Amino acid sequence: MSDPDLSQILADLAAGTIDAAEAARRIEAAQMAHAPQDAERDPIDEPAGPTGVKGTERLTIRAVGRRVTVVGDAGVATASVTGEHVLRRQGDVMEISADGEVGPKLEGFSVLNPPKSLDDLRGLTFARGLTVRVNPAIEVDIELTAGSLNVSGVPFLGRVRVTAGGVAVTGVRRVVDALVQAGSGTFEGPINTGRSRIKIESGSLTLGLEKRASVTVRSQTQLGRVVWPDDGGAPDEVVFGNGSARLDLEVVMGSATVRKVDA
Repeated sequence: MSDPDLSQILADLAAGTIDAAEAARRIEAAQMAHAPQDAERDPIDEPAGPTGVKGTERLTIRAVGRRVTVVGDAGVATASVTGEHVLRRQGDVMEISADGEVGPKLEGFSVLNPPKSLDDLRGLTFARGLTVRVNPAIEVDIELTAGSLNVSGVPFLGRVRVTAGGVAVTGVRRVVDALVQAGSGTFEGPINTGRSRIKIESGSLTLGLEKRASVTVRSQTQLGRVVWPDDGGAPDEVVFGNGSARLDLEVVMGSATVRKVDA
């Protein structure tokens, strides 16, 4: 970012035509007027797809009966995991698996030593959690059964499968192939690169497209319906930005809502 030209203001100050207070006011005004111009000349530099890091191109997460949280973190070399899991590596793919019981699990509960106070009850865990922090340059695949999934700050998702659970995704730029079965899902982000596909079976879905989104969304319905923004255009298609990316939205039985998100 370059500095504004202050030579005339300084010359007027040296000549005595303006005082120090007026010079300060003019300098501040010049800096404020100059900043937006620099911002417009410096567009956001974003990669078109995942680039991988340190020999890892893809992260695969498989879990059953878990609360799974995935966070994009540029400070992580590849990925870090909190919670019971098994970690494997197959070439340039890192695999994380975590199986758990379907339904509530009262960890820490004992018949011989039952909870005696409210604090003891608060200490019981009703579902085991799994938290994964991953470098945003890595593409992430996720398969979850009977649990909940929360993903934030991961721009590139590959294959996503959520069965009998809920999913909330924010900050995504591309989803290669997502399927939600017997559950609900929310996908939000500036989708603006590549080709994405999101399918909902027997459930509800919300697709939120942020201001930087540039995508053409095409829908296909069987026993469901899609609700578009008021200015969505054709009943089966809506264009955000210049529509450079593509997203196929399929509803088998349920509903999907496409909306604009101010972010």
